[in-house]
Amino acid sequence: MHRLNRAVLAAIFTLLAGAASAAPVTYTITSKLSRVNFSFEHQGFIPVSGSLKIAPGSFVFDNQDWSKSQVAVTLPVKMLDMGDGLWNRQIRGDEEWSKLFSTAAISFRSTKLVRKDATHGTLYGDLTLAGVTKPVMLDMRVNKIGRNQVSEMQAIGISAMTKIKRSQFGLDAYMDLVGDEMAVQIQLEAAVGPDKDAQQEAMMNEEGVAAGSMN
Repeated sequence: MHRLNRAVLAAIFTLLAGAASAAPVTYTITSKLSRVNFSFEHQGFIPVSGSLKIAPGSFVFDNQDWSKSQVAVTLPVKMLDMGDGLWNRQIRGDEEWSKLFSTAAISFRSTKLVRKDATHGTLYGDLTLAGVTKPVMLDMRVNKIGRNQVSEMQAIGISAMTKIKRSQFGLDAYMDLVGDEMAVQIQLEAAVGPDKDAQQEAMMNEEGVAAGSMN
């Protein structure tokens, strides 16, 4: 009788554990590691690139049923970094690029996530850039879900990529010199639990990289 009870309890715990692992998980974005990189052609000579930080925040991901996932991220425009202090100052002082800096942040909110295989899927959502919102589609890959050896937290790493045309968002500066199509790559790391650096990251995002490049 006792063996039967133990077997029943074990079965119940197994079912509960399975249900728990299948539930959507809320991940906190590791802002200091997460980036959005972009590149475009410069007069046909070379592709030039820049980056934006992903602001502190969270999203929901269900590894058993990707359709239950919800992703929303913001990118502070102040943290736009072209990799050079002089260029950072020039682009911010150029009236032709004023639309880009007319809003505080670029944002993305998912509308649908379709799984293709164990690690790949297509992420659909709305991108708001320079105050203009357009639907976009990204190829997404879940790189890893597991324990972070430094923080000891359960973590997830996601990469995604897409291409957009900046002119569709009203960013038509120097179309005769700078390419319209932009390749966008997202690298997002997040963990279960609070991000102890979130407050400091938020303050740095408010300050931006332009101030630092002025020195």
